Amino acid sequence: MRNYTRNIGAALLLVLFAWYWGSVTLFPHVHKIDGHTYVHSHPFSGTSNNPGHSHTPQQFQLIAHLSLLVMTAATLVAFVLRLLGVSFIFKTQATSARQDVPIRIYGLRAPPAC
Repeated sequence: MRNYTRNIGAALLLVLFAWYWGSVTLFPHVHKIDGHTYVHSHPFSGTSNNPGHSHTPQQFQLIAHLSLLVMTAATLVAFVLRLLGVSFIFKTQATSARQDVPIRIYGLRAPPAC
């Protein structure tokens, strides 16, 4: 049951990542309002220079606040996990050398010049 739950969680995270990557990569666009340039991405119809939609100043403020909230939360979670002893460095397995096979070093050189 635990592996099943883990697989479902992994599949959901993969779908979430693919959706996010697709949204950020495929739908960036620019809004120019009152001399300010706002660049963000979400699914829309139109071109990147003329997205075919507009946002209110309150919506731009909400986008900015949500971006700040997500980054602050991610930083806080990473900091708390690090305080709890979670390491974010991938561990590598120790290499094992075979003692019965001699190491051969070939003296390679460039071909002779004419």
